[in-house]
Amino acid sequence: MSQGNSSLSMRPRRLARVLASKSFMVGAVMASLIVIAGVVSFFWTPHAIDALNVSKRLLPPSSTYLLGTDQYGRDILSMLMIGARTSIIVALIAVGIGIVIGVPLGLLAATKRGLLEEGVMRLNDLIFAFPAILSAVLITALLGPGIMNAVIAIGIFNIPVFARVARGGALALSSRDFLLAARVAGKGSLRITLEHVLPNIASLLIVQATIQLSLGILAEAGLSYLGLGTQPPLASWGRMLNEAQTMVAFAPQLALYPGLAIVVSVLGFNLLGDGLRDLLDPKLRRRIA
Repeated sequence: MSQGNSSLSMRPRRLARVLASKSFMVGAVMASLIVIAGVVSFFWTPHAIDALNVSKRLLPPSSTYLLGTDQYGRDILSMLMIGARTSIIVALIAVGIGIVIGVPLGLLAATKRGLLEEGVMRLNDLIFAFPAILSAVLITALLGPGIMNAVIAIGIFNIPVFARVARGGALALSSRDFLLAARVAGKGSLRITLEHVLPNIASLLIVQATIQLSLGILAEAGLSYLGLGTQPPLASWGRMLNEAQTMVAFAPQLALYPGLAIVVSVLGFNLLGDGLRDLLDPKLRRRIA
């Protein structure tokens, strides 16, 4: 009964810490708006974005077109919703690539010290030398522009990020008493990594994944703006900005809406990551206790 009561008493404290974290709450709200818009776009949008109607071009906001129409007569709100879906999917897959490949490499480098560790880290440095946009240019030159090539380019750039986080977290735990006890008990390196190291660095990986999501959204928008990412008829915030750049003088809303969407999503996931860091890091948790 005492253990049950103590666990129940901890729940209000955790909830109070979450509610007290302004970064987490604001970031969660902003990120949720983008995610909800993207999920809803799978099932419903106010209008079809592949139906061009020049007679309805540049209409002001109304009950039919809540944010108006663009230079091709397409509904801006529908474009923004599908653009949210595109950005989130690209960012999620790219972060997934970084986690699936980067985390094992980082843990391997921390476990097998010496030449293997040096080789893994120098490979990470080599990948870091080619930013996502430059990688996309190289991949596009070989395979052509497209959303999958953008995913590959952003995902490759995420690999060394997660490798460094995993390696740093594992090295910080290497001299802890519970790992020494596990080695004395005869547990192998793989079992120790899976049972003890990985659960203890999970919070670091979650925070980094949240931050990389924001960077992935920004990178997708940049690649699409350059014509290397999402291709028609799919909508993308970056491509909306590209199409609007010649209309800014007399239709600034065409650039304003996708620009605001990018700002809200990137800022939201960054604030969410900062809030998660404060909530999950024991050293920082005291500030919001």
